[in-house]
Amino acid sequence: MSKIVNSILGLAIGDAMGVYCKGMDRKDLVANPVIKMEGFGAFSVPAGSWSGKTALVLATIDSIINKHTLDYDDMMKRYCNWMYNGAYTSTGVAFDIDEITKNSLLLYFTKKAKVQECGSKDIESNSNDSLIRMLPIALYSFYDDLKDDELLNLIREVSSLTHGHEYSIMGCFIFVKYVHFLLSGFNKFKAYEKVKELNFYKFSENARRAYKRFLTTDIYKLDLDYIKSSNYIVDTLEAVIWTFLNTNTFMEGIIGAINLGGDTNSIAALTGFIAGLVNGINEDWLSELGNKDYLISLAHKFDEELRLNILKFDDVIDDKYGIVSGSKDVFLIKTGVLDSIYGYQNKYLKIAKRINYKYGLTVIVMANLSDMNIDDDLMRLKDYLKDGNIYFMGVSNGAAQGIQKEYGNVSFKRMLLVNIPLMINLHKTKDGIQNYKGQLTFVFGSKDTSFNYLPLIQDFRNVKVIIVPGQDHNFSNGDEFLYLPDKYLFNDFKVNGE
Repeated sequence: MSKIVNSILGLAIGDAMGVYCKGMDRKDLVANPVIKMEGFGAFSVPAGSWSGKTALVLATIDSIINKHTLDYDDMMKRYCNWMYNGAYTSTGVAFDIDEITKNSLLLYFTKKAKVQECGSKDIESNSNDSLIRMLPIALYSFYDDLKDDELLNLIREVSSLTHGHEYSIMGCFIFVKYVHFLLSGFNKFKAYEKVKELNFYKFSENARRAYKRFLTTDIYKLDLDYIKSSNYIVDTLEAVIWTFLNTNTFMEGIIGAINLGGDTNSIAALTGFIAGLVNGINEDWLSELGNKDYLISLAHKFDEELRLNILKFDDVIDDKYGIVSGSKDVFLIKTGVLDSIYGYQNKYLKIAKRINYKYGLTVIVMANLSDMNIDDDLMRLKDYLKDGNIYFMGVSNGAAQGIQKEYGNVSFKRMLLVNIPLMINLHKTKDGIQNYKGQLTFVFGSKDTSFNYLPLIQDFRNVKVIIVPGQDHNFSNGDEFLYLPDKYLFNDFKVNGE
């Protein structure tokens, strides 16, 4: 499973493991440590039940999946659905409701307060609930590639739905940046050092003082007796990073977190999130979770949402080539005349992200600019094309270039040509069709003018022609264009991971 999926599942596992011993004293747990999934302890719920900590994260995830953006009203409605109706739970009943969160949701639901006015800004309102809600935001904001100022504003808005004091906001910012550094490839210790190097000048002196020990010492070197495990956000952040840096596996991290005592499920949930991200999860514990199929399904949907709709190429070369990195096999897309690598409403980027996600291919979108043709493209991209199979999709003039240019040093294993203009250099198109030895598919919208000239090429036996009713030259009707490669180029491919 992906890092994104493992992080969400790790969160739920940690939460469920810690539910049993929430509020227990550390000395009692040291004498009799909890090392497996237990039920009917601090709450009257069976083993494997996750609490409101995970439920709030799942509600946030569900909102992002359905809205394709951060919609705070929608999030708050989903949080209220959890609190009042037991949505996003493993038991059908909401439990372990943080008082500060509860008061914020009551303001929103009963007083109809605006989302910006629901979170408490009182210094006593710095419990760790917004820190836990920040977990999907950490993933979302990483894939959205936000700058630090933008990130801080986003974190402030999300935290302030329930927790508006700057201690909470600063703690959330620290944790999100730590996750970003992990996702960027830094090991867990280097990621911690990178966080400590950040400039926190936008926070008050009091806020910086609250996190001084975390940011100026090596927190993981402190003796256990100096680590508090309360629900105060500063204590929680220290306990989570202390546990994560002092353990080496997912299981060690979870067991270490829950046996700290105190707010065990919150600390284990946060530890499970980053331990799952870095180390993967424990499948045996996953199998013991209640409502696990729903949890796994939602985690995979979130993974797909981030990869497909939080849109950016892995690399862009001179705005002429957009690259999504994958295997040695390459899917090339040549756009229509003067189309960018993104296309209208990001259509080319959406195709690239989905094909990479589904089949693992490297996808390269080639802009069709006035000074570039496909022979220039192939020369520029030769390092990408030298080892694997090459699949090609051309649109309009890009399709014509693809079939009219055949080179001995490049073999397009399959070609999909969309609305190729048949009356431009028809003789070259016919030569290309006749000489091409791979799988060749033409797709035309029934409203495209070239549809009328199909008899000119239908005498070639190696041509498969698809007519799509109701579509014009630009495939303006709906999102059918986005799925043409799936239907006609990769229809017999195995989905990645199967």
